Amino acid sequence: MKVTTILFAVLMFGVLVTIHEFGHYLFARIFKVTIEEFSIGMGPKILSKKSKKTGILYSLRLLPLGGYVQMVGEDGVVEDENALNKKAPWKRLIILAAGAVFNILVGVILCAVFVFMTTDALGSTQIAKFTENATTSHYLKQYDIIKEVNGHKVYTASELSFRVMWEAKEAENAKVRDENGEWITLEGVALVDFKIERDGDILVLRDVPVTMSATEGVGIGQQDFYVYAEKATFGSVTRHIFGEVRTNTVQVWASLGALLTGRVGIQHMSGPVGITEQMTQVASHGFEYLIYFAALIAINLGIFNLLPVPALDGGRLVFLIIEMIRGKPLNPELENKIHGIAMMLLLGLSFFILVKDIFGIFF
Repeated sequence: MKVTTILFAVLMFGVLVTIHEFGHYLFARIFKVTIEEFSIGMGPKILSKKSKKTGILYSLRLLPLGGYVQMVGEDGVVEDENALNKKAPWKRLIILAAGAVFNILVGVILCAVFVFMTTDALGSTQIAKFTENATTSHYLKQYDIIKEVNGHKVYTASELSFRVMWEAKEAENAKVRDENGEWITLEGVALVDFKIERDGDILVLRDVPVTMSATEGVGIGQQDFYVYAEKATFGSVTRHIFGEVRTNTVQVWASLGALLTGRVGIQHMSGPVGITEQMTQVASHGFEYLIYFAALIAINLGIFNLLPVPALDGGRLVFLIIEMIRGKPLNPELENKIHGIAMMLLLGLSFFILVKDIFGIFF
């Protein structure tokens, strides 16, 4: 891995975690929660300064891949009138959700930066030409405008590429007519439904064969055609920004769904080391694609933290919502035990992924 890529990865993770914690910090300050410390990084202190006005300790710590906001009353009942546990449930909900929301907003901003950096290469969904031996050319034609893939609307080239890759359903074989009109059998293909616009008419093409490939044992569809570029206008740039945000968000949810259904296994998960290795490959395509990758990580981090899993912000939100429904909190000791056990499990999973990523690089 290149040193510059490693430094960029460390900076990226550090900034994203700091922004996440700043979201918690900002709304805690807005709602006048007593804050003991706001730390950038984990481990031993490098620098620290205590505010005379607020009493908050601001720290910079040795390990850059972390950070935290320590609020009074965060993990138990405290009698301080400005403790977190003394604040109205709706205020606590906003404070807890703010970190993840800030990460997602950063992802949106980075998607916009990526689109602005690539305005000369905005891809449409209109077919320009096919690759050699393209299986879809038996069904699709040049100038066709693809509207949907397996019932999912697509508005940009990136949405189209992702849907073809992810929605392809592997088939043992598929039959198509060759250039002479004879039926032939194709092997190693996947089937996809397309809704297209052709010469002003809307058509639905079912079971269109696309080439199937395996990436680390996971079968994905391969797009075997190119699309026309679009002129950069206010409308097209705006559409592509939201298209990139949608694509990144859908990728995160699709990956989580695939993990739960067994389409992908735990061996396909990556931690900071694995992500840094992936960034080395992404960097070879240009700095703008590092920006895109950072947007994906930011959105991923935001969504992951909102999952209803104990120890994560989303898990704490679940307990808070239960409290709002019941009209009183659950047993604080029980809640803390649940979060503690979940944290141990998450740390164990993180260690497993770290070891796997390191072995994957050197062996």
